[in-house]
Amino acid sequence: MLIAIRVDASLKVGTGHTFRMLTLAKQLKRKGHEVVFVCRKLKGNLIAFVREDFPVIELAVPDDHVECSNTHCNHGSWLEVDYLSEIDQSRNALIEFLSDRAESKFDWLIIDHYAIEKQYQIGLKGTYRFAMQVDDLADREHCVDLLLDQNYYRLGESRYDDLLLSSATRLCGPQYALLRDEFSLTRSHLSPYQHRLEQGRVVLFFGGIDIANETMKALQGLLRVESTDHFDVIIGSNNPNKEQLQDFCDINADRVSLYIQVSNMMDYFAASYLYVGAVGATTWERCVLALPGLVCSVAHNQIQLAEDLNEINGHSYLGSNGQLTPDDYENAYRQLLMNVQPLIKQSEQCSQLVDGLGCERVVRQLEEISIYDQF
Repeated sequence: MLIAIRVDASLKVGTGHTFRMLTLAKQLKRKGHEVVFVCRKLKGNLIAFVREDFPVIELAVPDDHVECSNTHCNHGSWLEVDYLSEIDQSRNALIEFLSDRAESKFDWLIIDHYAIEKQYQIGLKGTYRFAMQVDDLADREHCVDLLLDQNYYRLGESRYDDLLLSSATRLCGPQYALLRDEFSLTRSHLSPYQHRLEQGRVVLFFGGIDIANETMKALQGLLRVESTDHFDVIIGSNNPNKEQLQDFCDINADRVSLYIQVSNMMDYFAASYLYVGAVGATTWERCVLALPGLVCSVAHNQIQLAEDLNEINGHSYLGSNGQLTPDDYENAYRQLLMNVQPLIKQSEQCSQLVDGLGCERVVRQLEEISIYDQF
C-alpha cells in the first residue's frame, strides 16, 4: 500500500501526534508498505527528524503577517493557515506527489490533527481510496472509513455516534494504543514493581515542548521532600526552557538528572516506580510498563481522559497545570511516600489496561479493509 500521513508538530500542537504516527509508519514499513508524511513547517516542527526515516511532503511556512482565525472546529488555529488554504495546499501537494510517481491515488490517507475534520477529508477525496482519522476529542464530524481513538473514556466509542458515517469502522480503547515494539519487549522482562520501589527512581516528563515549564514547577515541589529518590527529568529538544532547566538540574545534580530528546523512554519508565508528568501520548507507554502516575493536564482537551482514567485508578490526577503550584506536587509526593500501597495497586491496574500490541492491530485493520475492497 501507498500511504500518506498528515500530521504536525509545533509549539502549539506539541510532539506527541508526530511520534505516535512515526510508530505507526514504522510498523507499516516493516509490513512492506510505503509511507510518506505531509507536514507544515511550523515553529517547533519535527520535519528533519521525520526525514531520517521517511520522505516528507512539506507544506508552506505560514505567513506571520496573516492572522489565522479558523472557526471550523475548536482547534482550528493550530493549523496556523486559513482552513481553505490548508485544504488546497494539501490536495495540490498530494496530486503533485502522485503525478511524479505515476500513481492515481494513495491507498490510505491517515490524519492525526485536531484541526482537521470532514471538510478536509471530502476536499481531498480524489487523492485516496480510504481515509483514517486519529482522534480523541470527539468534538467534530468526520467523513472517513476508519477512526482510531486509543484512549480510555468512560463512554467509549459511543462518543462518536453522531460524528461518523454509519459505515465507518471504530477502533477505540487502549488495546489499539500505538506503541513501539520496544515497549512490549520491555514489558516481557519487566522487573517486579516491589524491586522498582526499592530502587527509588522517579521519572518526569511533561511533553516534548512543555511551553508552560510545568517541569520546573513540579521539580521545585518534589525537591522540598526529603527522600533518597532520584529524579530523571526528560524534555524535548524544542523545549523553550531548556537552558533554565539545565542550570537548575546541574545545581541539584545529586538528586536530579536531565535528559534531552531520548529515544529509549521505555528504559526510564521500566526503571522507575513513579511517573510525574502530563496526560498525553505517553499515558499508554507508562501503563504498558505498569508505571503509576502523578499527573496533570496541560491542555483542555486532556481533562476528560485525565478524569476518566483517574476514576479507574489508572493514575492520580492533580488537576489542570494552570491551577497547580509547587505545593501541590510536594504534598501529593509526600503522601505517596507515607503509604506506597496505593501505588502497588495502581501499577497492577495500569498493566491490565494495555498490552502493547495495539499498533499491530491497527495495521492489520488497515490491510484488511484495503484487501477486502479488491473483491
